Amino acid sequence: MRAKDRTGLIGEQLAADYLTARGHRLLARRWRSARGELDLITVHGTELVAVEVKTRRGTGFGDPLEAVDEQKLRRLHRLLGEYASGRRVPLRERRVDVVGVLLAGQGEDCVNIEHLQDVRL
Repeated sequence: MRAKDRTGLIGEQLAADYLTARGHRLLARRWRSARGELDLITVHGTELVAVEVKTRRGTGFGDPLEAVDEQKLRRLHRLLGEYASGRRVPLRERRVDVVGVLLAGQGEDCVNIEHLQDVRL
């Protein structure tokens, strides 16, 4: 497994743990369709939530949250709609959250987690 992929998996697990500790119920990890992938799908209260996780091992390439641009956000919102319609999810309210995970060096220790809720265009 490439180091980049391993870093992403570590970040997704840390984000999942963080969110479940704050009341999210995890429905899916790395859900894929022909149009793309959602890192995490959760239910939080009455909302269906797509969670984009960005993980970095430092800020040399910028803050993890800066990696989610307008184009990516549009795709995430479309994919969440696709997920909901394909499963006839009874929750009508939907949102996209972004979680930035910063790891210490080459280890698995988390330095910081930032969670942005209901990110819109």
